[in-house]
Amino acid sequence: MNIYEVLDKIIVNKRYKLSSTLFDDKYRDELIEKDVILFDLLKNISSIGTEIHNGSIKFHPLFTTADGRRTFSVEDITEEDFSMLEAMELNRVPLVLRALISDILWSQRKVYSAAMLAAEAYWDLFILWYTDDDNIGTIDMIRRAVCISLQIKHESLFLNICAWVNDFISQKAVTIDGFFSLRLMELFAEQKMYDVSAFPDVLEQMISSDHDNVSKVEQAYELKVYCYNKLKKSEEAKNTNIALAEYYVSFAEQTVQRDMLGAMRAEKFFQKAIVLYRNSGEKEKAENTHRRLVEVQKDIPKLMIPITMELDIKGVVDNIHVNMEGLTFEESIIRLIQMFVFEKRDIIKQRVIEEYKNYPLSHLFGENIVNERGQTTLALQPLDIRNLEGDTELLELHMHQNALKKQRIVGDIWIKNILLYIRNKYDFDNSMLEFLVKDNPIIPAEREHIFQSAVSMFIGGEYYEAMHILAPQVENLFRNIAREVGGLTVTLENDGSSMEKVLSSIFDLPELLDCYDNDIIFTFKGLLNEKAGANIRNEVAHGIISEAACGSGVCLYFGAAVIKILSFTSVSCYKILKNSERLKHFEKPSENALKIIDKREK
Repeated sequence: MNIYEVLDKIIVNKRYKLSSTLFDDKYRDELIEKDVILFDLLKNISSIGTEIHNGSIKFHPLFTTADGRRTFSVEDITEEDFSMLEAMELNRVPLVLRALISDILWSQRKVYSAAMLAAEAYWDLFILWYTDDDNIGTIDMIRRAVCISLQIKHESLFLNICAWVNDFISQKAVTIDGFFSLRLMELFAEQKMYDVSAFPDVLEQMISSDHDNVSKVEQAYELKVYCYNKLKKSEEAKNTNIALAEYYVSFAEQTVQRDMLGAMRAEKFFQKAIVLYRNSGEKEKAENTHRRLVEVQKDIPKLMIPITMELDIKGVVDNIHVNMEGLTFEESIIRLIQMFVFEKRDIIKQRVIEEYKNYPLSHLFGENIVNERGQTTLALQPLDIRNLEGDTELLELHMHQNALKKQRIVGDIWIKNILLYIRNKYDFDNSMLEFLVKDNPIIPAEREHIFQSAVSMFIGGEYYEAMHILAPQVENLFRNIAREVGGLTVTLENDGSSMEKVLSSIFDLPELLDCYDNDIIFTFKGLLNEKAGANIRNEVAHGIISEAACGSGVCLYFGAAVIKILSFTSVSCYKILKNSERLKHFEKPSENALKIIDKREK
C-alpha cells in the first residue's frame, strides 16, 4: 500500500484527536519502501501539540520533562522533511492531518498553496464536527480557518464563514450552553471589516439568561464594551462598564454572606468594581464600594481557620539553658547573636526551587499575601515551572516569602525563649548595653544613644516601642553605609529639589552590594521593605503595625538581626568574645530539639 491508502485506513474524519499512537508498526510494514520514511515523519508530526489563538498558532512538543527532555517538536523538522511534505498530494490526506501539515507548511515556510488547503481543511473540520449539543474543540477549527483566510485574502471562504456566523448569532447564540458563543463573537469582533452592531443586544440577552454565571456574564460585559468602542459609542461603553461594576457589587454582596472563601472571592469583585467606577468617572460610587471592601476585609481574618499544631520545645529550652548558664549579662547578649545565623540567599533560592520541583501542584496558582487587617498586600504569582529562574524579580519575591516563614519560626521558638531567659536571669538597665553601641562605626553619628535605648527596650520585652525606633533607625543605618561607600542616596528633580531615595533603591545600590554582605542585605530588605517579606518599616512608618505584631516571631527575628549586625563592628563585643572562655564552648541543639506532638499519642 502507498502512504495515502495507509492514512485512509488509520485516520477517520470524525471528531478524533490526532495521535502518533495511530501509526502502528503493523501499518508501517505494509508500506512500499519509499513511503516508510514519510510514515515515520507523519507519526512524529502527529504528536505535535498546538496552541491556537484568534490570530496565531503555536506548535509545541506534547510533553516536556523537568530535565529538558521532550517529544517531537516542529523545530525537529529538517529541510529534507519539509521537501517531503511539500511533495505530498495533500488533497489525498485525511482532513485532520491535512490541516496540521498544511498549517505547518504555511506557518513555517509560507507555502501559499498549503495555506489555501489549511484554511479550507479547518473549515471543513468545523462543519463536520460542530453540533449545537457538542461544540467542544471546534472553536479552534474556525479560528484557524478565519485567520488563514484573512492572511491570504481567501475572500470567498471568509464570506462563507461569515454567513454561517451571522445565522448562528441571530438564531442560536443565546441558547447554546457554555462559552462557545462568546468565543465566536470575540473572534469576529476582532476582525476589522466585520459589523458588530448586532452583538450588544445579543450579549445583553446572554447576560440576562445566565445572570448567576459570573465568568460568562463578566466576559459578555467586557465583549459588549469592546463592541461599543469599535462602533465608536463611548457613552454606551462607559455605561456598560458601570453596569458591570454594579453587577460585581451585587454578586459580591451575595457571595460575602456564605463563608470565608465567599468573603475572599467577594473581595476580588469589589476591587474590580472600584476600578471600573474610577475609570468611568463614578468617584462617589468608587469610594462607597471601597468603604464596603474595607469592612469585608476586616472580617476575613476572623473567618480564617488557623492551622494549629502542638510543639514540644523542651529540647529548645534545655539547649538555651545549657548555653546560657554561667554567663554575664554581656556574654548572654553575645550568646544570643551566636545562636542567630543569617540565612544565605543561595540556600533560600535553592529551597524555593526544590519546593516547586517536588510539589508542583501546590504551586500552580500562587498566593495572596494578606495582612492582619484582611487586606491583600501582594498577589504573588506562581513561578513558571518550565523555567523557575526565568523571572528573577518574581523569584526573589518568592524567596522573601519563603524566608519569612522560617524567620517566624526562629523568632517565635528560639529568639522569644532566649529573651525570656535573659529577662528572668538578669537585672539589667539601659547602661549595660553601652558595650554594643559605643564607638560603633556602623551607627550613624549621634545615633548611639537611640540605638542603645531601642535595644534595651527590645531585650526588656517592650517590643512595640522598640520596633518604632529600630525600623527607621536601621533604614538610616543602611543609607549611611551606602553614602559612606559612594552610593547616591538622593534623587534630583527637574526643579532642582532633592529627596531621599526609597529604601528599595538603597538596598539595590551597587556600591552597597559591593561592600556589604549580600545575605545580610537580602535579609533586611525582606524584613523592612518587601511586601512578600515582613515589610516592618512600612507598617511602622504608616503607624498601622499593632502591638501584638511587634511581639510576633518575625519582629523578634528582626530585633535579633539588628543586635547581630551591631555586634560585627563593636570593639567591646569582640573583646568579650575573645576573653570569655565560656563563650568559646557552644553546644549545638539536637536534631529533635523541636518536636511536633502527634495528638494521637495523647
